[in-house]
Amino acid sequence: MSKPKSQFQPSNVLLVEVPPQFIALCEASGASPQAVLRGMAAMLCGLRYDEDDRLVPLDGAAA
Repeated sequence: MSKPKSQFQPSNVLLVEVPPQFIALCEASGASPQAVLRGMAAMLCGLRYDEDDRLVPLDGAAA
């Protein structure tokens, strides 16, 4: 049985070292480090992920 594919298909992959405190904060909040970093990168670009895992402009951001 094949595993369903995620709608998110990374176009670039980056390996980043993060401090153990970052991992602990992610675990405490129930979020994966990957999701947190993706969200932070999106916000820096004026974007966010919607409920379907698509990038959309932040509310109030120019399209």
